[in-house]
Amino acid sequence: MTTPRAGIAALFLAAFLAACQTGSQQPQRTAMDGNWASSDGIFIATFQNGSFTSRYIQTNEVLAQGTYVVTGGNVSIRWLSVQAQEQRAATCAFTTASTVRCQQEGGGTFDLQRTA
Repeated sequence: MTTPRAGIAALFLAAFLAACQTGSQQPQRTAMDGNWASSDGIFIATFQNGSFTSRYIQTNEVLAQGTYVVTGGNVSIRWLSVQAQEQRAATCAFTTASTVRCQQEGGGTFDLQRTA
């Protein structure tokens, strides 16, 4: 038989643990989250919660969809090119708080600039 105090303590502990689990599932905002435009004016990309989508500026057509991981001042990006149906990847570094320079696997670079 449990006492009323033990029951209250158990309820409190359960509520506390549930709050901790809920809090741990909240995504952490990264320096990459937000909207970025390619420096050549071709596309804009929205980065949020580890996923991103890029779209052609002129037509709003989806260009690529993928994932990203921020580690310190570096960003690893992996995506599927929708038109070519090819997996691609790049390693990027923040050159300023609003500019990222990326080196694509297989060659080539591109820059992204933060938009509003």
